[in-house]
Amino acid sequence: MATMARRAALQLAASLFLGLMVTAGTSQHAAAVFSGEMSPTVRSGDADYADGVEAFDAENWPAAITAFAKVVARPPHHDNAWTLLAYSLRKSGNHERALDAYGRALSINPHHRGAMAYLGEAYLDLGRVRDAGILLIRLRGECRRVALTFSDGAFENGCREYTALEASIRSYKDDPAARVEPVKQRW
Repeated sequence: MATMARRAALQLAASLFLGLMVTAGTSQHAAAVFSGEMSPTVRSGDADYADGVEAFDAENWPAAITAFAKVVARPPHHDNAWTLLAYSLRKSGNHERALDAYGRALSINPHHRGAMAYLGEAYLDLGRVRDAGILLIRLRGECRRVALTFSDGAFENGCREYTALEASIRSYKDDPAARVEPVKQRW
């Protein structure tokens, strides 16, 4: 009986606290937790990485390259920074350096699905369809590994890196000049 009364008191306190937060003007952040919307993100504590992400989002490739190059020049090694640096290099037309940067990202984290998908896109830029297809197979295995770990094993609709690269390869095979590249993303 005392346990039920304690549980009811805790639920009442939690409800009151939430009500106070809403009336105190913090409703935007609290509502995101309950609404299904994304909570606001905070700027990274690494100023160079944060600058790189902001430049990446603005598609300012030279600024993104400068910022991410600073991040990857120092330990600890950062697979996301290498991936975003590679993407920025590729968008700037420097495919050779981009391929190297994707390789560095995957050497740090061989399971980085974003790096795999973007490397496949780089291969398509260079007309290397077979290499993109090999990466798609590798990505399929990685997505299946994740799906088996966290779900029922059906990843096709939940592994957006796989579906994006698959669609891009299909688009390239239909018409290389009109290939549709998936929307950029970051992690």
